[in-house]
Amino acid sequence: MYLRLVARTCRITGDVTDDQVVLAFWHEFNLSSFLVAVARRRHLPHASFSTRGFRGVVIGSLLRRSGADVSVLALPEDGDRSGARDFALRLARLSRGGYSLIVTPDGPFGPRRVAKPGALIVARESGLPIQPWAVSVRPALRLTARWDRQLVPLPFSRVHVFAGERLSVGPRERLSGRVADLQRAMDEVTAQAERR
Repeated sequence: MYLRLVARTCRITGDVTDDQVVLAFWHEFNLSSFLVAVARRRHLPHASFSTRGFRGVVIGSLLRRSGADVSVLALPEDGDRSGARDFALRLARLSRGGYSLIVTPDGPFGPRRVAKPGALIVARESGLPIQPWAVSVRPALRLTARWDRQLVPLPFSRVHVFAGERLSVGPRERLSGRVADLQRAMDEVTAQAERR
């Protein structure tokens, strides 16, 4: 109910992309990006992931109750590398049904603002470009006790979306060198949001 209130009262501006992509934003922007997706990208289906356990149940329920077309996949057990790759492939397959895919490159447990290759795997396997996003929210709360320092929009907030330069990944491209490209793109768009 809280997020519905914020979604109804906030004002959204900026570079809200309107096509099928792999949306990539830091984990701290989850709530504010969710608001943007529900308010301005509602006509597009989205697919994302959640952790297992209580936290995953809460997040999955929140996404399903939003009224948006959202598919939520449960992440594999922590440390399961083959399961992580299979998960990325399953998420990428949803793109064939028209889904935009949502990946937090530093999620689900950090370290904060350090990119991992998951978004690149999803982009390579889906054929979709990665669209880096960052969000500026005023007023907002910052949950400093969390690892990601989650940004919580308040009712009547102003939400401004920054879209970075898109990254494309070839179908057979090796990803080892591309993590640095993703990190740079995410850092640049986040710096724009922080300057606002």
